[in-house]
Amino acid sequence: MGCNASKQATGGNIATDERATTNSNNDKATALSPASNSKAKSPRNNQSNPITSSLRRNKSQDDGKIYQLLLNAQQNPAEAKTILPNNVSITSTNASYRHPSHHATPLHVAVKLLDSTATNVPAIIKSLLKAFPNAIFTKDDRGNIPIYYVLTSQSGRWEARAIVLDLLVGTDQTSFTTEYLQRNNLKFGKENEWSALYKAIHSLSDDFDGAGPTVLYIQTLLAACNDTSSVVAKGNASDGDKPLSLLYRRFTRQFDLAEKFFSGDNSRPEVVEHRQKYKTAAGNTWKIIESLLQDGLEADHQEDDDEAPFRTVHCAVQVETPPDLLRYIVETNADDLGMADHTGRLPLHYAAISKPPGDKSRYPAFYTKYVVDELLYKYPEAASFKDNDGNYPLTLAVRSGKHWIGGGLKSLYEAYPEALEQINLDTHDALRNALSLEESTGVTPKDYKNSDIIQDEHHDAIMLVQQKNVEVSEVVTSLWAHEEDPGVQMLGCMALSRMIENADGNPSQILRIAMSAVPAVVNAMKAHGNEQIVQEKACATLQGLAVCDGRREVSFVASGAVAAIVGAMQAHVSDPAVQEQGCGALSQIMKYGGDDRATIVASVSGLTAIVNAMAAHRGIVAVQRNACIALKEMTEFPHANLPDLPRSHLEPLLESARRQFPDECEPVAKILELRLSQ
Repeated sequence: MGCNASKQATGGNIATDERATTNSNNDKATALSPASNSKAKSPRNNQSNPITSSLRRNKSQDDGKIYQLLLNAQQNPAEAKTILPNNVSITSTNASYRHPSHHATPLHVAVKLLDSTATNVPAIIKSLLKAFPNAIFTKDDRGNIPIYYVLTSQSGRWEARAIVLDLLVGTDQTSFTTEYLQRNNLKFGKENEWSALYKAIHSLSDDFDGAGPTVLYIQTLLAACNDTSSVVAKGNASDGDKPLSLLYRRFTRQFDLAEKFFSGDNSRPEVVEHRQKYKTAAGNTWKIIESLLQDGLEADHQEDDDEAPFRTVHCAVQVETPPDLLRYIVETNADDLGMADHTGRLPLHYAAISKPPGDKSRYPAFYTKYVVDELLYKYPEAASFKDNDGNYPLTLAVRSGKHWIGGGLKSLYEAYPEALEQINLDTHDALRNALSLEESTGVTPKDYKNSDIIQDEHHDAIMLVQQKNVEVSEVVTSLWAHEEDPGVQMLGCMALSRMIENADGNPSQILRIAMSAVPAVVNAMKAHGNEQIVQEKACATLQGLAVCDGRREVSFVASGAVAAIVGAMQAHVSDPAVQEQGCGALSQIMKYGGDDRATIVASVSGLTAIVNAMAAHRGIVAVQRNACIALKEMTEFPHANLPDLPRSHLEPLLESARRQFPDECEPVAKILELRLSQ
């Protein structure tokens, strides 16, 4: 059977897949379907032979009996426990039946029954596959094969789903199913072209079960893929988001909820139960992250010894781990940084040599620099360690073709200049030029340490983030890799704001930015708390991204965005630009986040920050307008847990705003005055 045509397919649900195998199997399924049997009599003969026509109708009804029983169970979940009576058997004829209109087989319907309470669905699916294996290739009228519906549920039953997934893949004697699972352009909805792994992760509910059924389900999916390194590293065709990124945003949200502080006595049983539930969920999500990291390695990077210990950092630096996830892994697994594997390599050796899997993608410009810097910051001595072949990390980085700044060569050199003794600079012109060595004989490695090294490592990043068509990933990685440079942080935030403006309100395009940009912008704010211009531009960026809060695991609370905005306003009360953008950001967060976000903003002194902004800048229209709007948004939700708005304090501020700026502030100020307490 042909297996190459599917690689050219652009549709996500294989409706546009030109695979000859699929068409062949569909033809077989069609030939077995009474609704479109090629051997059927012509209409003229049917009319002249009513007895034959009646027999054919009865035969069609018999062939479709299994389909109808399964459909009834799907439509009546309460009766789903008795899907098939004992006297009904599954045969190749009724298993290959295709509905005349929907083109679905009984297998399509049976897979959807995973959403029901029926306990024998895997057994039914096993029987259907045994009777008609080609059903796994057959498409319904939406262009979906049965495995599509395994991936799309949000109802749970992950153990059963794992069993069915294993059955479907095991029945396929071709590479069709595995290739399907490895695509990143499967259509899930009108705009989402995702990978199967990403969709499966997106469909997971918070797993409060200590046994971790969601972990088993994802591990089963990974085992079904031949090239797991590609599956883990590959971003969605529609938005570029990756499975590890989605998982870490989920883990961060769950971890935040596991530590949530409630008003009143936090030792109450319901509070303890809530925290334990989300602690368990976060633990299960972390197990999935570890599974992806371990399976995401290319075969030649994996240890030969099956019993070798799994070390998170060693694995994380070999795939394009999201910067915020990588930092968390390094900080929580510091002991791994000095532990060598069976090749004698530390994580820094792997960071020096790592490349994207195959030639399907490339790391963003400064990604390797960021990884190397993170490792050196925690354990700089690693730069002086040799692996079992006697190679320093710098040597491996040079051999792998890394760039001087973006590839981390400069960082490795500065950490251990003596490593240059292993490198023949005559064969590395770029490196020699970067070191600005004099072209003379007799130069020794010791002289290199005192040479005139190129120092302006931020220039390229500044130029990159200002490019008109720069990618989101390049800007975000530049922010992480140059977090100590306020100029890069300011211009990076401005570049993201420009992208948001160009999105012209398109939610999907803004979400594409938000999924990776929110943690990077928050990190910029934390790194430059005293830089007013960074705080201003960061608040403006978060204001534009607030519409995405709560979508695709983006969280303005778990990421620290709300706290960072309030912190910026408190630290720069005298700066009107920071106050204007801060109030604007908080108002948008509460507008889209509802009573929960209003409660959280108030709980981190957001109300005080807004009021202080009004008091400090009575003559600045933009501050007064945004502050009034923020107060209005905060008080829109009757279920929000807010402190009282004292009339004695706020009424003079609102009156001042109305009097000075009637067009901008008076309508909102009137609403707020009605909500003030005595």
